[in-house]
Amino acid sequence: MKKISHYYSLTPEWQSEFVQKLGAKFIDGKITVIPESMGKGHSYFTQIIPGISVLFIDFTLKIPLKITRNRSDNPLYIFHFDLSEHVNLIKINNKSYEIGSYDKLDLAIIDNQIESSFTPSVNERTIAIRILVDKALLNDFIKKHSKKEEVKPTTKEGQRVFYHYGNIDSNSILLIQSIKNKSVFDLSFEPLLKGISLKLLGNFFNKFYHSQNSKNATDSELEAINKTKEYLLNNLYGLFPSVTFLASMAGMSESKYKILFKKCFNDTPNNLFIKEKMSLAQRLLKSGEFKTITNVLYELNYSKLSYFSSKYFNFFKSRPIDDFVRKQD
Repeated sequence: MKKISHYYSLTPEWQSEFVQKLGAKFIDGKITVIPESMGKGHSYFTQIIPGISVLFIDFTLKIPLKITRNRSDNPLYIFHFDLSEHVNLIKINNKSYEIGSYDKLDLAIIDNQIESSFTPSVNERTIAIRILVDKALLNDFIKKHSKKEEVKPTTKEGQRVFYHYGNIDSNSILLIQSIKNKSVFDLSFEPLLKGISLKLLGNFFNKFYHSQNSKNATDSELEAINKTKEYLLNNLYGLFPSVTFLASMAGMSESKYKILFKKCFNDTPNNLFIKEKMSLAQRLLKSGEFKTITNVLYELNYSKLSYFSSKYFNFFKSRPIDDFVRKQD
């Protein structure tokens, strides 16, 4: 396994050492091209606005690689959004986590004062966006962040540091998917990446503060709401079960259930279900495991292609046929 280490800063000077250790080609001070001996692909780094920068990762390795980010006093947080279709490993504060894949957690937020490492899978396409944010922009977030996700002080100054590990919301998944097949050499790539990155942060904080606002609910009520969400995500192949059924599962009136669900997830149960179902539909269409689109339709419990196609187009701005990979005989 090849091992390299580096550090992060909001400005691009950290890249020169990283590129040298990787033995990569460096283009325009932004694009790092993976050497052919290691695989294929690239990363793209740019500053969005003062205090926020982004690193886009898109590569397929043919040899094992462990990338260690050394702890640094540069005051920033790393928001790691992973949309790989397989499991990668992140090690944070000496604890390993599986990240990526469709059935794993895919969001990590790491304090730059904690060392972490990233070990992508071999022979799999790794897609991730890392947004670096100056701590000065996050004072309110830091104050309100759950204490259970803090770790003991590791700095000489005794400052508290923390990490967070969770799920990317459905809207953010669609945003990252929209850039997956865009060439980093396209003139429109950088403005697209910047816009998507700001929207990803906006989605996260919108969800975070809505979650904070739901604290007036009891722990048992929040647990019940989360239970119904898990039920929806575990039953995407079926039909939406109705709000009446979900409210009964949560032990609440329908009106109370809808209010609390909206506060917790900034969405209605039905909309969330459809978003997740369409994401599943896209994965099935691209899987190469079905001979016809009708087979995918029936797999998801739809009976009308026109209805399915309209819902699909609403989310992806493309038709099911555009994403369909037919099973080879």
